[in-house]
Amino acid sequence: MQPRNMSMSGVVDLAAVKQAQEAKAKAEQARAEAARTGGAGAVSPADLVIDVDEAGFESDVLQRSTEVPVVIDFWAEWCEPCKQLSPVLERLAVEYNGRFLLAKIDVDANQMLMQQFGVQGIPAVFAVVAGQALPLFQGAAGEQQIRQTLDQLVQVGEERFGLTGLVVDPEAEPGAERPAAPERPAGPHDAA
Repeated sequence: MQPRNMSMSGVVDLAAVKQAQEAKAKAEQARAEAARTGGAGAVSPADLVIDVDEAGFESDVLQRSTEVPVVIDFWAEWCEPCKQLSPVLERLAVEYNGRFLLAKIDVDANQMLMQQFGVQGIPAVFAVVAGQALPLFQGAAGEQQIRQTLDQLVQVGEERFGLTGLVVDPEAEPGAERPAAPERPAGPHDAA
């Protein structure tokens, strides 16, 4: 009997599906546990939006991306579309309650970061998840499109990387010390 030519299109890797479900469940469990215990290392809502410069990029963005997706807003004071987009992103960062962190980078003061990300125009929005940079969108976008993009980002962070997000405590003092991100082994994600 001759073997048939069988197409593999449409095949689903069930192990990957199971792994994604387990990572999401662990993320939800960790978030619930942190909230139940009072959220050691909890942040205030004001700490969900941070200004980042070249000196603090590694600790503020790369290291924190191991626990929460970090959305980067490249902007400038003179940019009119930035003045419309930034308040929406800031409001959504608080509304999403620690599911992502918003890092604002002034391109005039941080030219090297702008070049490293290949930003051609502003506003430009990227994400860093588990040390990996992802372009999200460029230019002003509507709130519905932004929400859809953020929902997908949070879902990928939970399912693929088990990112639990940050525990937000409305009573926490802004800028309070938080524990350092856990050490992680060197790997391809360090290229960013």
